[in-house]
Order: sequence, then structure tokens, then C-alpha cells
Amino acid sequence: MTLNDIALLIRDNGGMIAICIVILMSLIEISPIKINPWTWLGNTLNREIITKLEKVEKDVEEVKREVGESSAVTSRYRILRFDDEILHDVKHTKEHFDQILLDIDVYEKFCDEHPYFKNNLAVMAIKHIKTVYEKCSRENSFL
Repeated sequence: MTLNDIALLIRDNGGMIAICIVILMSLIEISPIKINPWTWLGNTLNREIITKLEKVEKDVEEVKREVGESSAVTSRYRILRFDDEILHDVKHTKEHFDQILLDIDVYEKFCDEHPYFKNNLAVMAIKHIKTVYEKCSRENSFL
């Protein structure tokens, strides 16, 4: 049955037979052209909910970005402070260095994934921390 046949049935029989055929075709696929009025009806009835859901998804993505940026800023602060302590000859344990290296990983990953994020603030500090860590590892001079 083609769409033209359905149109003729609607015109000739007042539409009742055509409605029955459309419902039957939605339950049983007879032809390679799949007609599913339930999808259309569902989308029409749920349009407002779908729109709200899309907005919620967008808001969640924005919150995730903000949380990631906040975490990167916090890590950057700790990195800069740790480097400042090193510059003032404050000794640290290996565990302190391990923790700051984890912060460096978080910070660098965020910077790689978000090229718009200002990274120049910590590049030299990170390099200095890693250099001091390597030196302390070679000389076994951790606190």
C-alpha cells in the first residue's frame, strides 16, 4: 500500500479505514518504508519535555566545565605556592612532591583539553618543581 492509496482511502471513506490501516501498519511492518506514527505523536506530545531536557544537558555540561576549571585553578595555586616554598629553601618530603606532581597532572590535562585556559602562569613553576624533584631523587635529599 502506497501513500497515494492511503490518501484515496481517506478521501473516499471518511478516514476511518485509513486510520485503522495506519495503526495496523505501525504495529506490523509490511513494506520497506517504515511509517511509525507513534514516534511522531510522542515527539509532538513531549516537545516541551524534550526542550527542557536539552537545556538541562547543556547546563550540566557548563557545570562540568566550571568544576574542571575551578579544579585547575586550585591546582595551579598549589603549584605556584609549592614552587615559591622551594625558592625560599623550604624542604619537602617525597610525599609532598608526589602530591604536587598529581596536581601538575590535573592542571596539565585540563590545559591540554582547554586551550583557551591561561597556562603561562605555571609553566616555569612546573618545570622548576620537576627539576628539583629529579635532583632530590638523585641525591636522596627529601625532607
